Amino acid sequence: MVAFGMVSLLIAGTLAVLSYSVVRSSLLEERREAAMREAYTNARAVRTRLRADDENLVNLLAGLQLDSAGQVLLRREGRWYTDSVSTDSAVIPPSLREAVEGGAAGLQVAGSGAAPVLVVGVPIAEADAGYYQVSSLADLDRTLNLLGSSLAIGAIGAALVGAVTGAVISGRVIRPLRAISDVAGEIAAGRSDARLDAGHDPDLVPLADSFNGMVDELEERALREARFASDISHDLRGPLTAFSAAVSVVNRRRGELPPQASAAVDALDEQVVAFNRLVVDLLEISRFEAGTASLQTREVDVLELVRAVIGEWEGTESAPVIRIEPGTAVRARVDPRRIQQALTNLLENAERYAGGATEVVIEPRPRSATVRICVDDEGAGVPEDEREAIFERYHRGTRGTSTDAPRGTGLGLALASEHIRLHGGRLWVADAPTGGARFVIELPTIEAEDR
Repeated sequence: MVAFGMVSLLIAGTLAVLSYSVVRSSLLEERREAAMREAYTNARAVRTRLRADDENLVNLLAGLQLDSAGQVLLRREGRWYTDSVSTDSAVIPPSLREAVEGGAAGLQVAGSGAAPVLVVGVPIAEADAGYYQVSSLADLDRTLNLLGSSLAIGAIGAALVGAVTGAVISGRVIRPLRAISDVAGEIAAGRSDARLDAGHDPDLVPLADSFNGMVDELEERALREARFASDISHDLRGPLTAFSAAVSVVNRRRGELPPQASAAVDALDEQVVAFNRLVVDLLEISRFEAGTASLQTREVDVLELVRAVIGEWEGTESAPVIRIEPGTAVRARVDPRRIQQALTNLLENAERYAGGATEVVIEPRPRSATVRICVDDEGAGVPEDEREAIFERYHRGTRGTSTDAPRGTGLGLALASEHIRLHGGRLWVADAPTGGARFVIELPTIEAEDR
């Protein structure tokens, strides 16, 4: 738009300046020629009367015919004669007077008051005199001012028209890009059914068809992968159940096994538990991918919900302390299973990678009608550049308590984030006040829903 406006202003301004210059030169030249002809004619009339020894010079000058409002002066033998008492010889430029006294006719534009004047001088050598005719250029000046204003307004108008034209054209050109950007944003926000509408624009139809076809293909591929993961995970449940049952049978007869076999059974039991956890997590992830994850919500007391999770850790070295910030009791409408799973994942993550959770803080926030559940650990914290990446699937971070620490599935934080997002909340990580990392779950309370 700016480019169109500037180009239009440049072109219109250039044409305006050229037009003004040409018209001004033409009108001024025309006025000069007319003034010269008139001055020569009147000078001949004065010379004829002077030859006849007509001494009544004032009446002579007053009787001259002037095509435009002007004044005449006659300098003879050092004296000035004029047709009006208001005429002053000072209006004659000294250079023009010297030229006329030297025997050469001349013409000059001089300033006189508010408007310029055109002064023509014609020598009358036979009478040792000089004839001067002064014509006002006020009417020409007004005409040129009006012309200049009109051309300036026209140039500005052309710039505005160019800017509007640029806006319309550029808007039409980039409209498909804006539409694609909007639809892509909706798809990124989770609206998988968003598509690009070409409307009645034939130029946009091929682009819309290609874009929508690409989105359909990507959605179908994602669904196929989700179904594949779900099917594989489901099919693994059978063999995994058999493995678990077999390990349980062996564990019940541990006393009958030699020491070497007991160690092997312990290793197998550990791997079966980890494998079972991985399959369960994959099944949960596949539900999120397929869009079939749903909430079974009910009204709960947040403190009691947290206590139920912490109760499973009582009697262990990793049992955290619950601290409640000042505030009233907080109730929320949530799916208890999913919130408990998310909180459990955070506690297990702290135990596995950060030396265990030290404190679980419940912070009611009445102003925003939310509640925060904060899990602090005593680890080294999470680097700034990893605070978003750790919530991605299979990302385990670069920090841990030991290289010998048990490795997780890489899905715990991703699942916790999905559980919280399904409730309309947020999950993020920050620095704990006492060092280490603080994982923060923020959930809307019943007050927010009632609003």
